[in-house]
Amino acid sequence: MLVRSRMTADVVTTSPATTIAEALALTRKHRIRHLPIVADERLVGLVTDRDLRLAMPPNWADQQGNELRDALRNKTVGEFMVTNIVTTAPEAPIEQAARLLYEHKIGCLPVMSGDNLVGILTETDVLRSFVELFGGGQPSSRLEIRLTNRPGELARVVRTIGIDYKINITGMVVPPMAGTPDSVAIVHVQTLDPTPLIAQLRAIGYQVGWPALDLDETPEAEPREQRRYWAEVY
Repeated sequence: MLVRSRMTADVVTTSPATTIAEALALTRKHRIRHLPIVADERLVGLVTDRDLRLAMPPNWADQQGNELRDALRNKTVGEFMVTNIVTTAPEAPIEQAARLLYEHKIGCLPVMSGDNLVGILTETDVLRSFVELFGGGQPSSRLEIRLTNRPGELARVVRTIGIDYKINITGMVVPPMAGTPDSVAIVHVQTLDPTPLIAQLRAIGYQVGWPALDLDETPEAEPREQRRYWAEVY
């Protein structure tokens, strides 16, 4: 999954000369939280709705004359926009973009193709991508399967699920386990009762949890009703 498949391509922008009042009107009209600043067709800055709110005169400005209220109409975004901008590219993997958002503690990434602004990717876009990646929104059961660090383990699990038991996999990720070379396959399978599949995976040597290894290490760990609850939730 690449950034270009999740970014917003029709980007609302403005210029450094835009006033605070005008910028606020743009964010409210388009229901956006991030406003790239463009000059001579080049990205030169970025402001957020929070920046704009902080730049607004306080509520008591009416009692202090016109100076503060006039600032709303006269002060421009070019005076307080962020110019040290973290960006990404359309061809970047979505997980790389997620890392940039996390490491820099920011809410969006302008998407650049060379010097051209071609899109914007927000934290909401990334979150939606990971929901889809994990198979969210579909009736399924969530399994965690511990894999030893040797070639062919994941293929063996996938074959058991898809070929031997003919169950569709709706989402899967394989993160490493802390403190061990092993990994855990987090798999969403398109069935609300994966009990036979779990029994087979355990029979061929895998640790399997439903919905998680630390919650369910054995087939009898939870009653059927509780298992079905977890399946429907996840």
